[in-house]
Amino acid sequence: MDVLKRFEEEAAEDEAAIFGPNDEESSDDENDLENRLEKVDLDHASYDELWSALTPAERDKFLKALNDPSSELAQQLLASEELEEQTVEPWWDRPSDYEKEEQDAMVSVTKISRRYGARPAMMDVSAPVMNASAGVAATGPSLLYNICAVLMAYAYVTRYLSTSPVGSILPEDAEHEEARRMFTRLVPFLTDRKSKTVLPSLSGVITDLWSRFEPETMTPKFFSLLMQDAAKLLRPAPVLSLSPTHLTSPTKEFDVHPSANALLALSDVSTLFAASPPRPPHSRAPNPTVAKLAFYGARIISTPTYILTALADETSVRANLLEREGKLDAAAMSDHIMTGSSRAQSPSSTSATPAGPSSHRPRIEELT
Repeated sequence: MDVLKRFEEEAAEDEAAIFGPNDEESSDDENDLENRLEKVDLDHASYDELWSALTPAERDKFLKALNDPSSELAQQLLASEELEEQTVEPWWDRPSDYEKEEQDAMVSVTKISRRYGARPAMMDVSAPVMNASAGVAATGPSLLYNICAVLMAYAYVTRYLSTSPVGSILPEDAEHEEARRMFTRLVPFLTDRKSKTVLPSLSGVITDLWSRFEPETMTPKFFSLLMQDAAKLLRPAPVLSLSPTHLTSPTKEFDVHPSANALLALSDVSTLFAASPPRPPHSRAPNPTVAKLAFYGARIISTPTYILTALADETSVRANLLEREGKLDAAAMSDHIMTGSSRAQSPSSTSATPAGPSSHRPRIEELT
């Protein structure tokens, strides 16, 4: 809502700077954004009122900015001090000395540059779930790539909504249902109780997840960031010795587990889906999505750390390759535009189509 207000305010002040010179024909009173907003109270207008004031082209540009927070337009919209104060960075990016920095900032009356979300509450993975997961792991397919896809979707929802942890969103807030819808769209196997989808490889994760974003809304750079987020969450921490206190409580033990970050991410998603409308009194069946997340958590706990480390390494390497590919495609498109504008193509020359628009779908290259 605040980003949309910022978008409309900046557009009204300097429409050409945001939408470009090609929109000069829209300066007509009926379509001019400033005139459209004259009777709109930006401080008290509803989301629907603000949204209806935008033209289809402006809505499309705004949605693209939201889908790629790293884009130039998104950075312009988020560059206000007010929005910066409201922006919450992902909890897994929280510096280890953040609490001390925050306290020092309070003492010196100087605000810290960024705000980070608090660590989510750890879910409970019961012994029966652990046993069931171990039994399936011995004979069934690996679910690690499914978990990787869930973590990438989790990173996207967190960054898209600029809320961390996502489980802190109140059920009555519109963003609560929006977050659930995004998970259902991006990783439908998580919310469909009958789904038997098993992603066989990281290539499968990339292809499947990328295809679920609206066309032209995802970029290699942002997708690479989501992969790096997943790699960070998957990577086990150094083994820690557990105190007797932790050994008496499974949940506390998971808090200091080498894979605590991955478990906390799954726990956060579980909290989001657990806060659903009350179930009928006669329904004693557990929430299927929450149950599946607990099962994924059990799989993480039972997987050797060296396997999770290898998966984190693979994901990080592929993320770097994808980002580099995106830069090369952008450079190729820029070169194509420059050469195309400086000289006409001769009839005998062959046309080589650069990977500009096609870079919106990554090329899959298996690592060997």
